[in-house]
Amino acid sequence: MSPVIQEIDFFGSSGPRKASDRLKKIVARSKNQGESEDFLGYGFDYFDNSSYGVGYGGYHYDGRYESSVVKLMDFFNLKPGMSVFEAGCAKGFVLYEFHKLGLDVRGIDLSSYAIDNAVPEIRQQLVQGSCIETPFEDNSFDLVYSKEMLPHLSEDEIERAIREFCRITKGNIFLEIQVSSNNESEELIKKWDATHKTVKTAEWWIRKLESLGFSGVVNFKALF
Repeated sequence: MSPVIQEIDFFGSSGPRKASDRLKKIVARSKNQGESEDFLGYGFDYFDNSSYGVGYGGYHYDGRYESSVVKLMDFFNLKPGMSVFEAGCAKGFVLYEFHKLGLDVRGIDLSSYAIDNAVPEIRQQLVQGSCIETPFEDNSFDLVYSKEMLPHLSEDEIERAIREFCRITKGNIFLEIQVSSNNESEELIKKWDATHKTVKTAEWWIRKLESLGFSGVVNFKALF
């Protein structure tokens, strides 16, 4: 039997940015302008430098994920006391919403800057590191999820990450993945965020997930 992949958008209205806004910022930048090491290393330029031109331009807690987390709780039948893990948690804003609802949260992110500037209430539950090899035991979490993180990995790292998610979950996995629709959108995504390593279509991702035996819930998000 083929693996079952469901497509559900839990975060559709959580972000204030539109594709047109991103495009304007790209156009406004110098065509030959490269990215700083700090941006490529997920530092201040990546998250909080409002004058940088691309990227987050200031990533601060504003409660935008509250309703999305309620939807995730309902869909996966999560209750207070259950455990949730986020791969690529950044400053922990999504995990904080789970925390407020009484769940045991854990997260991992490559960015030491993001972890250092995470929500204080859950900072101790976040670790700096790679999602392809986590410090957790098998079947540790009631939900494992990743929001817009997988395209930042190489294809080999993606395969290792998916296997790791399957190892540490009790069964529930949700992935939100940024995708391209054509070559033009692929180039725009890379201009918007040069840390992307694997920018592919939704069809490519479905084939990849199926080849890994992935059974779970996904949402494909087009930036442009």
